[in-house]
Amino acid sequence: MSYDLFIVDKDVPEPEWFDVCERDGEHVRTAHGHYFNYTYNLSAFFTDYKVNPIHDLDGLTSWEAAARIDKALKDIYLEPLYVLRGKYNPPNYWGSVDSAIAWLERIHDYCREHPDYIVRERS
Repeated sequence: MSYDLFIVDKDVPEPEWFDVCERDGEHVRTAHGHYFNYTYNLSAFFTDYKVNPIHDLDGLTSWEAAARIDKALKDIYLEPLYVLRGKYNPPNYWGSVDSAIAWLERIHDYCREHPDYIVRERS
C-alpha cells in the first residue's frame, strides 16, 4: 500500500487529476499539479512529525502544507540519522528514512512553487 498524494490546481475536478498531474520523473508542459507516491511503511515517521499525508496534509493549501513540512524537516534535521533509521526503517526494506526525507523535501519545494494549489490524499 502507498500514499497517493496530489498537489493540484484547486479548479481541476478530481476525476481529471491523474490526467493533468505530473509524476516523479516526468515533465508535462501543461501540468496543473503533481502526483507523489510513497509507501505506507514510513507512516509512523510521518505521523510522529505531523506530516502524515492522510491525517495531516490532506485538505491543506500548498502554502499551509509547505509550512507544516518545513517545521517537520527542521525537527527531523535535529535528530541523528542513525537514530531515525533505527526507529523507523522498515524490516522489509520498502522505504527508508532517507527516502522519506527526500520525498518530503520534493513535496515541500513543489508546494512553495505552487502556493495556491490544494493537497489531496487519495489512496
